[in-house]
Amino acid sequence: MIIGIERSRIEGEVKAPPSKSFAIRYVLLSLITDVKLESIPSSDDVTVANKVVHDLKDGRDELFLGGSATTLRMVIPILLALGRKIKIDGDQTLRRRPLNSLRYLKGGKFTTLQPNANGSISLPMVVEGKLEQETEIEGWESSQYVSGLIYAYCILGYGRIKVIPPVSSKGYIHMTADVINSVGGKVEIRDDVIEIKCSKLKKFHGSVPGDYALASFYAIGALITGGEIKISSLYPPPSYFGDHEIVNMIKQTGAVSEVTGDSWFVKGSDVRRPLAVSINDVPDLAPSLAGLMATIPGESKMLDSERLRIKESDRINTIISTLRSFGIDAHYSSGTITIVGGEPKRGEITCPNDHRIAMLAGDLALRAGGIVKNAECVSKSNPNYWKDLASLGAKIREI
Repeated sequence: MIIGIERSRIEGEVKAPPSKSFAIRYVLLSLITDVKLESIPSSDDVTVANKVVHDLKDGRDELFLGGSATTLRMVIPILLALGRKIKIDGDQTLRRRPLNSLRYLKGGKFTTLQPNANGSISLPMVVEGKLEQETEIEGWESSQYVSGLIYAYCILGYGRIKVIPPVSSKGYIHMTADVINSVGGKVEIRDDVIEIKCSKLKKFHGSVPGDYALASFYAIGALITGGEIKISSLYPPPSYFGDHEIVNMIKQTGAVSEVTGDSWFVKGSDVRRPLAVSINDVPDLAPSLAGLMATIPGESKMLDSERLRIKESDRINTIISTLRSFGIDAHYSSGTITIVGGEPKRGEITCPNDHRIAMLAGDLALRAGGIVKNAECVSKSNPNYWKDLASLGAKIREI
């Protein structure tokens, strides 16, 4: 699908896209207790997680993970807790993801079926073995292993995790703990040690809250086109650092950015300050922040960005190349992406099978006009993205 966008003003009210991170956690929770979701998001990753759970319950010995790295990394420790021998595979974006932290999972055996030149662990592979009651795992590659271990030890009833620093995306570990604790489990996080105790868990019946990272593309689309927006169906920002920090990051640039109840209100102002933020713990904010930084005069910086290389695309390169396609100077050095803000020009990209890069291009095109090819890639997380933009005033057509 090819989408053409003309200069537009984004304003009005919209519901936040449901959080695929929460949704996947609730779906996997159904392996441990009864779960009833009022609605299941239709994004590709959540569909994958739902199918994986059904396949496990049906006793299948092969799982296909599509492009869902969250489901992949969380389900591997769960398989070890279940003591299952299972072949797992995914699409090309998932096959390029490194899985080297699996070497720390004692009791697990991971056989790569297509060995690569550097000897790293990758898909397709066979997982087998039995999880030991205490696990030490490094925290840099992905927090999703840690979240998976929390679920695994909840299945076993008890376990202890020692996370080797540095730890990335800590907020998602706290999110997992909140989900387990909400149904009567006990997950205690003390520095780099996590202790899990689960007996009989309560049933879960509820809805999936909105996603701040996905909603931020709407917020920034309004900011850079001179509009204002109210985004509803979000959860109150918790005390730990996570994707909800985008509310404060936007405020640091001088814009109005406030959350009241379940709604986030964003409006521009005459003050436009460059931004310098670490994204090690919030890597999914990098693409939307890039769109904001592109329109603020001066140099803005995304620090500690090396982990962006192992996302759906090498996001260091794809963020920079997308910005340059719209006439914005950006470069990378020593862990930092530097963006020299200015006035975007009409641009064109082909989505590199990375939903957030397509959304970044969408925001820039709202300001300057442009074309996004392979635009359907947004379905990985938010299949309603283009429709929602149109409802907010975007001049969009399918070419």
